[in-house]
Amino acid sequence: MLAVDGGRPVITDDAVAPWPHITDDDRKAVLHALDRATPWHWPMDTVRELEAAWAEFTGMPYVLAANSGTAALHMAIAAAGVEPGDEVLVPADTFLASASCVLQANAVPVFVDTDLATFNVDPRLVEERITDRTRAIIAVDLNGLPADHDALRRIADRHGLALIEDAAQAHGATYHGRPVGSLGTMSGASLNGSKCLSALGEGGLFATRDAEEFRLARRVLMFGEELPGQGRDYNARIMGWNYRIDVLAAAFARSQLTRLPAMSRARRENGAALTAALDGIPGIRPPVVPEGLTHVYFFYPLLVQPEELGLDDVPVAAFRDALERAVNAEGLGIMRWQPRPVPAQTLFQERRGYGRGCPWSCGHARPGHTYTPEEYPVAEEICRRRLVLGQSFSSLGPPNDTRTMQLFADVFHKVLVEERDGLVALARSGPHGAP
Repeated sequence: MLAVDGGRPVITDDAVAPWPHITDDDRKAVLHALDRATPWHWPMDTVRELEAAWAEFTGMPYVLAANSGTAALHMAIAAAGVEPGDEVLVPADTFLASASCVLQANAVPVFVDTDLATFNVDPRLVEERITDRTRAIIAVDLNGLPADHDALRRIADRHGLALIEDAAQAHGATYHGRPVGSLGTMSGASLNGSKCLSALGEGGLFATRDAEEFRLARRVLMFGEELPGQGRDYNARIMGWNYRIDVLAAAFARSQLTRLPAMSRARRENGAALTAALDGIPGIRPPVVPEGLTHVYFFYPLLVQPEELGLDDVPVAAFRDALERAVNAEGLGIMRWQPRPVPAQTLFQERRGYGRGCPWSCGHARPGHTYTPEEYPVAEEICRRRLVLGQSFSSLGPPNDTRTMQLFADVFHKVLVEERDGLVALARSGPHGAP
């Protein structure tokens, strides 16, 4: 019997460890940073150490630690010279920050549909969205899998565009041997507590190979100031923000970074083991990993496919919601993520922006921008069918191992094979959520 109907759950007690995995070394690092935090000064030595370590890990010589991945992306947009009325190409299926960072420059996001196999932006559709206003492409490494950076780089170079890597979900993944964070003209990464590289609280990392881009990004980080030498001249050159990272968050992230290769290896092994264990279980499509790429499974995305079970009379949304309820009841955390493409969110449907319709109505933008969800059919279909494991609640990171992944697979086998009739009855009983 399904647990949702009163049966015994497959996973009980503390069988699945939460993320991030905190060690004594992490605790010592934070306490050491606390001891070094006075007298207060900026930049803190701990922050410099994190920046230097990320520079070494990625091979990007110029790094700035920020207080969020969103801030790091805004810094990249500014460093790319994006100005009011300019356009930036963004995947239709991503987190809002990949697009809102463009709005922060009073520029206009232009969305591109998704590749169904990888969940990343479809390079074949990029060029048709380029106009004479386009200044950059944001390439998101979604779920933990790098985007098709070689194809995107060729397009960017052909049109003289910056290629900004949004590496928020994929620290430790590689693209043909090259680390995430080094694959674009510049990159922004999140250190949010749930991420593969975690600051426990909030944090971000901006990286570039170009000294001038570094200088421009640092202005945005620090009140628009130039920061000559080691001091401050308290003279804002542009509109800047306070995007400085907290020193304790930086210390935690620096400590975690020492273990990132091992943690990434465990994630790859766990993801491969889970995919193998799910082989032959109908009704779901596990993620795929193209040759030459590695996946670190910040999310392990599944597409529900009731058609495989002959359930043509059951709406996809009803089946998806029933599966979510049943799997959670069995003790395995699963959820919907991004129930609609970003251009379908209210911000873009109503285009109020940050007031009076800006940036779309501010006079610099090309007129006629609209966001029609139907223009992104693959992203819509993914959002309709997607459920995800991972993040903090069903982590594929250590100390969870391949035995934990077998438990995950046992849940799906019970729900979709052994107790399928109960799942179908649950799906048919309704009500279900948004399509």
